[in-house]
Amino acid sequence: MKIYVDPNQKRGPYSKDEIKEFIYRGEIQRGDVGCLEGSDQWLPLDQLLEEQSPSAGLPPVMTKTMEQLRDPKEKTALICLYIAAVPGMLLLVCLFMILLVAIPLFLVAKWVGGALFTAHVKTNAVRVSPTQLPELYQAAQSCCQRLEMEMPEIYVMQQNIWNAFAIKFFGRRMVVLYSGAVDSILLHGNIQQLTWLVGHELGHHRAGHLDFSRKIANFGDWCFWLKLWYSRRCEFTCDRVGLYCAGDLPSAQLAVINATVGAQLAGKVNVTEAIGQWRQHQDEFFVKYRTLYSTHPHLLARLDQLTQTAQEFGWAVA
Repeated sequence: MKIYVDPNQKRGPYSKDEIKEFIYRGEIQRGDVGCLEGSDQWLPLDQLLEEQSPSAGLPPVMTKTMEQLRDPKEKTALICLYIAAVPGMLLLVCLFMILLVAIPLFLVAKWVGGALFTAHVKTNAVRVSPTQLPELYQAAQSCCQRLEMEMPEIYVMQQNIWNAFAIKFFGRRMVVLYSGAVDSILLHGNIQQLTWLVGHELGHHRAGHLDFSRKIANFGDWCFWLKLWYSRRCEFTCDRVGLYCAGDLPSAQLAVINATVGAQLAGKVNVTEAIGQWRQHQDEFFVKYRTLYSTHPHLLARLDQLTQTAQEFGWAVA
């Protein structure tokens, strides 16, 4: 039995093999209608081919629903999976509740700790002002003018270690200089060397290291090598700021050397040789390994960086 196609032109009749070939070539579609030779009833070609030969090789039009086609045990497996998901969901809810409580507690504890520390500073350190340690105040004021920033509160605190730091507590900016660093610098140095130290700490405020936007980056602290690398680069930035504020490379270098060998020997150190010492050892394995775990750059490296920065600024370097 042959089949006509195209009711408008009634092409054919064609054999079922010819019809299949037309479909494969895309000349007609399986959804087109056809008519059996000797009949006036036009039906879908799929139906005609199926009636003529169920083994024609073309799949019949789907008459089963999706639920009839679905594997009988699929729903059972899904129910089991839902049941297995309950402990995981409960764990996530518990973690969420813990974080919901822990984060506010952490923030409160941090706030209380900051409040207690600032209270300690305000009542156990001397705040620099135009009439209190005026020479140091003028040095800080000069730095702030160069950096185009408002002067934070600056304190000097008794602590016999060579250190200073900048903090920001609920928008209140402070710089604390330990007496160990101040005394050591001024013992055989001068206010210009101390200006480098003040400028360095002011640099943390001016560069935004203590701003909220930078605090968001603390979520990346799990990669602590990256965190330490960032910390070292911040210190290099502040060294550059301190050099800019001091306006003099030898003074900045002497301040760093003071932290390296102390006040008595700082003025006798050959800076060029010290920088050469750093360059000699900087590529050694354990020097690099030690650097990876340091929050601050090595002191001799900072001497080298100060020299390179002065050259970058176009200053004369001996």
